[in-house]
Amino acid sequence: MLLNDPLMLLYLITPFGLMTTLVLCLSYVGHGRHSPAVHAWIVGDLVLAAYRVVPMLQPGLVPEHLPWLGLFTPGQCFTANIALLLIAIGSHTLALHYMGDSTAGNQRILVTVLGPALAFALGAHALLPSGWVLPWFTGWLALAIAWQLRVTWPLRQRYRGAWGLIVGHVALILFHAGNTLAMLVETPPALVLDIPDLPSLAALAMDFMVSFLFTLSFALMLQEQLRHQIQHLSVTDSLTGALNRRGASTLLRQEWAQALLRRYPAAMVMIDLDHFELINDQHGHAVGDAALQLFARTVHALKRESDVFVRWGGEEFLLVFPHTEAEQAQGFLDRLKTALAADQQLPFTLSFSAGLADTRSLAARQDFETLLGHVDQALYRAKQVRGRVEVVA
Repeated sequence: MLLNDPLMLLYLITPFGLMTTLVLCLSYVGHGRHSPAVHAWIVGDLVLAAYRVVPMLQPGLVPEHLPWLGLFTPGQCFTANIALLLIAIGSHTLALHYMGDSTAGNQRILVTVLGPALAFALGAHALLPSGWVLPWFTGWLALAIAWQLRVTWPLRQRYRGAWGLIVGHVALILFHAGNTLAMLVETPPALVLDIPDLPSLAALAMDFMVSFLFTLSFALMLQEQLRHQIQHLSVTDSLTGALNRRGASTLLRQEWAQALLRRYPAAMVMIDLDHFELINDQHGHAVGDAALQLFARTVHALKRESDVFVRWGGEEFLLVFPHTEAEQAQGFLDRLKTALAADQQLPFTLSFSAGLADTRSLAARQDFETLLGHVDQALYRAKQVRGRVEVVA
């Protein structure tokens, strides 16, 4: 039968590999164009396609009228094939790295993508044609997939699609680790390298199923990432990276209500950049935008992850500090003022006025809108002098 011939099955699976690459290339259109995760996964799928093609390039398998296609001896085919598979696994692992962290240096690329393939190829060259090369290759596959599982595991909290990858990882680790242990207990015979080296039906079937599962899972993760990005953009000010007023409104009310309910301190600060209209008039709106971005970058660098930072409108910003009293918030504002004064990126020094309240103030015991009004009034008083902070009683 057709499926009893590994070479024929290989012919079926190779187009499937190219098809999965095409699916991911379609993901490249749109947001994927700027996604390093998509780039790395597509590279991995292209390498997988090459991995499937290499076994067909051995003498004795190529058509007689195309003898130049017989590029690899069986030994070379075995080494190149597994090295390509490890590069593909490494590229996919790098893509998953990028799903959690969009930055990855050249060292990570070298270690994740090329390191395992190079180590395997050097060992395989030394161990061919002994039987020890088989546990060497299954062991490296198990290690590479285990490392990919380690990278994927934290992503399950952000992407449901990661669970499909995790299921595939566990199945592959059990498959290859079991083979490795079995061959270490009873060393397999030396490889026969005078006939074409072809993957087994079991390996090809596993390849087909895992490729389908992994492509589907990664595509789902990309869709989830896009949805997160759209949601993030809908609540984020594009110029400063702070939350916008609409996106932060519910969060601010919940944070303040929790502070009052659980009786822990919280502070609220409304900030207005001093003389901002003058900055726009004298230096232009581009410099005004740069001033807003500089202010936001400085706040992001100083604030805690739990602090809520909102662009309230124009040059006004709102900060809510959980588990913080007014004196501590005042310390933050002092550090912010010092950092802005030390920055030399603009032809002037940014300063600000602020209104400040915490949960100990009488106004904090009223509804959130009333509290905002009191903080806004304190800001108004501070702006009469400029460069100062007014605290709500």
